[in-house]
Amino acid sequence: MSATPVASVNSANSATSAALNSSVLIVGAGLAGLSTAVFLGLHGIDTLVVERHSGLSTQPKARGQMPATMEALAVAGLAERFAAAEPPGRNEMKILIAESMTGRVYRDFAQTMPDFSRFSPQRAGMVSQQRAERILADRAVELGVRILFDTEVESFDQKSDEVVVRLRGTRDGTDSRAVTQYLIGADGHKGTIRDAAGIGAHGRQRETESSVMFASFRANLAAALDGAAVGLWHLHNAALPSGSVTVATTDEPDRFVIGGGFSVEDTEPDRLAEHIRTAAGDPGLRVSDVEIAWTRSGTWITRVADTFRSGRVLLIGDAAHLMPPTGGQGGNAAVLDGFHLAWKLAAVLSGDADDSLLDSHDAERRPYADMLTEQQYANFVQRVDPTLADESVAELVDPARGLFGYVYPSGAFLAEPGHTADSPFEDPESPTARPGTRAPHAVLPDGTSTRDLFGRDFVLLAAAGREGEWRAAAAGVRPAVTLIPVDDTVRKLYQLAEAGATLVRPDGVVAWRSTEPGELGSALRQILH
Repeated sequence: MSATPVASVNSANSATSAALNSSVLIVGAGLAGLSTAVFLGLHGIDTLVVERHSGLSTQPKARGQMPATMEALAVAGLAERFAAAEPPGRNEMKILIAESMTGRVYRDFAQTMPDFSRFSPQRAGMVSQQRAERILADRAVELGVRILFDTEVESFDQKSDEVVVRLRGTRDGTDSRAVTQYLIGADGHKGTIRDAAGIGAHGRQRETESSVMFASFRANLAAALDGAAVGLWHLHNAALPSGSVTVATTDEPDRFVIGGGFSVEDTEPDRLAEHIRTAAGDPGLRVSDVEIAWTRSGTWITRVADTFRSGRVLLIGDAAHLMPPTGGQGGNAAVLDGFHLAWKLAAVLSGDADDSLLDSHDAERRPYADMLTEQQYANFVQRVDPTLADESVAELVDPARGLFGYVYPSGAFLAEPGHTADSPFEDPESPTARPGTRAPHAVLPDGTSTRDLFGRDFVLLAAAGREGEWRAAAAGVRPAVTLIPVDDTVRKLYQLAEAGATLVRPDGVVAWRSTEPGELGSALRQILH
């Protein structure tokens, strides 16, 4: 564990009861919890994060941020910090299915990576989870968020207007009490908040418990990377434990991680070093500093909570949706969970929205999580364990559709007639810009993107035909709506009539589209419940 970031309170035992009270209490200082804390901080929400460990994790984990995730991080003022935290080397993530790191290649994913610049002003990031969590923690503290380490939740009691949380110091066992209006479970797949809230789960399970082990090691594998900044190898070789392992780069150029279904005997240092040489395809490779990084066991392959909300408890990240790492979407979903939830909590806590707005967190994010876990599982079958292939495995969706074309089935928007479709995706090359979809990216005359307009407030994109009427309508509503006049290029992309306008939520999702300025106030009230 690393040192904790500077915060006003570092442990529950050092705080008074009043100092532990908050508008939102987040359990877990991982990627999901810290992201949500940052986005709540941007909205000025009094937020407390508690974490049972002594600091942020230093173990190698996931890596990579999709363009939509980078858009959200840019809203938080973190684009430059993430860019500075990327590993050295060619801006490329090398992903292979192969016999070994230097042997026969079965599939090279880098050769099929699509160009996403048509759909987002941001390029994908390649920052590791360890560095991302540090950046997010520092930013959260800058925004006034308090982070308490060595603190776990023993129990909580939901009341009509608050949640009373019993905290315990993990070092000395000291009990303390915190009162919050909303409790967010961001405590990972092993967390306790979901069960304590009485929320079940569904997903794919193995018949017997299986174990996965990850070990770090040092070796000179520069030739396998071939100048790329990041590498990920899914290796299939009968000489390897269970016939397959995965090897990945870390933030240190000569340090790598190997993971797979290793037996106890396989983890003996000399034997593990031999497995690493087999994976590398180099019998003479010098291997040093071999350490077991972490292990995970269980029967769940995918798991999604049956609801993401129970009263004043909300779930995000792995606490809400556990999925295989193949495809790299778990961490991205964790960050975006917080981005999509934070503005809703802010609207409720400010009195601009009814508490029932938070039901849309489940209505929007759970169906997406169900889809995403099945896509990640399909990737897992393809890349790691082809023996699991059967007719239940989902067909892989085109990456652009999956990342930019998802259509929410219901939620905090006013659906147009015929909204329900056979497919949960549309083609982002030809966006409909209808309510419940991602507001399309278009380059504005000043060189910025329409996507750069979103993040804090509601935005009304108005065609020139009745701009004055739309401006007057926007001036008379609450919460604040920022009106942006658009040219014909944007108007046509958003499929607006010459006198029409589109209302876009703070998270960049289209909420409403109309030609009647006088209906704006009513529409906003309906969206906010």
